Amino acid sequence: MEPAFFAEFPKTDKPAWRRRLEKELKGRSYEEVRHQAAGSVTMEPYYVADDLAEHPRCRKIQQAQRQKPGWLTIPVVTFDTPTTINQNIRRQLERGADGVWVDCANVSLAHLDLVKTLHTVRLTDTPVFLDTPESAPDIIEELTQGSGYYLKGGLVHDPLAAWMRTGQDYRPAFDAIAEGMTLTKTMREFRSYKVESHVFHEAGADAVHELAYTLAAFVTYIDELTERKISPLLAANRFVFSISIGTDYLAEIAKLRTLRFLYQKITRAYNLPDELCQPFIQAQSSRLYQSAHSPHTNIVRHASEAMSAVMGGCDALSTLPYDAEFAEAESEFSERVARNVSLVLKNESYLDKVADPAAGAYYIEMLTLKLTEAAWDLFLEIEKEGGLPPAFKASIIQNSLEHSWNGKIAAYRNGEIMVGVNKYREKQDQTSINGHAELEAVSPNWEYALLKKRSLEEIANEI
Repeated sequence: MEPAFFAEFPKTDKPAWRRRLEKELKGRSYEEVRHQAAGSVTMEPYYVADDLAEHPRCRKIQQAQRQKPGWLTIPVVTFDTPTTINQNIRRQLERGADGVWVDCANVSLAHLDLVKTLHTVRLTDTPVFLDTPESAPDIIEELTQGSGYYLKGGLVHDPLAAWMRTGQDYRPAFDAIAEGMTLTKTMREFRSYKVESHVFHEAGADAVHELAYTLAAFVTYIDELTERKISPLLAANRFVFSISIGTDYLAEIAKLRTLRFLYQKITRAYNLPDELCQPFIQAQSSRLYQSAHSPHTNIVRHASEAMSAVMGGCDALSTLPYDAEFAEAESEFSERVARNVSLVLKNESYLDKVADPAAGAYYIEMLTLKLTEAAWDLFLEIEKEGGLPPAFKASIIQNSLEHSWNGKIAAYRNGEIMVGVNKYREKQDQTSINGHAELEAVSPNWEYALLKKRSLEEIANEI
């Protein structure tokens, strides 16, 4: 029998696919299978090449994506003592990590003791990101004493996010960031601040809100830093986008692709050349979607989130341990599983061999386009309010996220299932980790409603 080739088959247009779909739906209409992908973004069940041809912006979105494949494996490690964190860092690096992200948010500079913490770690070769609110100039002075003239990694605190969580004034931190950027301006791979989406994501934001508010935060940084005599080019290149990745597989791929395109729109508005402006995106497993009742189901969720992150084009991947939110001390086993998610995606799945692997996928391209339009419109609304800080002080952001959070509760009331959270839980006495069977909500404690860190466990408990 002669083999058949694609050219021998008649071309099937979209109306023909629609007629076939409606037949398969057996009485349900085509409109019924449209769905909300994120916020106000409505998607059809399928798209074809002609849909992309009608939107030339899709090509521009592709051009804004990373041109080189691959990503850094960057585990998140939590500081406890200089000796133990040094052992952890070296263990991570010896077993496949490319660098580390050290969470030392509540640690003073004196307690950090960077000489002991980073003992034998070559900062000129290994990116170490210190997430700390301590004064950048003081830390840089200590780092450079024994590390030569060139450092990788960075100091990646987000004072705007801290302000939205705690009410602590962010303006003094901008002075320190600007001074730190001046001290490290010749170090091209050293990052001086981060713009995180976690503060919005963990308060219930959908992808549109998360993108728009993160973008508004980025613009706030550029404006504040340029007022402090930092060049727009330096401010736009020496930072990290730290982005939560949720479980909506295709939407999270599109979210990162959207972020790169919208970043380019912002840098062009500052008249910065495309070839000199590339965002550094650290994608991190969502803390919102962790289950305390059935913690091992988090491994599957984090693997899905990691795949979304690398398909979406992250520069660094931080897969959290499956017990990160509930265990008093993460185990070496859970750290190994988290680290190996990234290593398996590289060495066994070969997802590091292609740049922008989602390019040309009709559904993802259209979803990226629609997220771009919706997030940009919301970003412009925030700008009309004077930017992120004024919009937050007016509770515009909080009210919007509360509406989104209530939407998640409604989805569960309508039967949406999250395995291990509100369905198919393991027995309570088998899964309680160090006595923490539930997450505790972080209560607002300022003069107006602050953003809350929440989890899907709370959704199930609120129903």
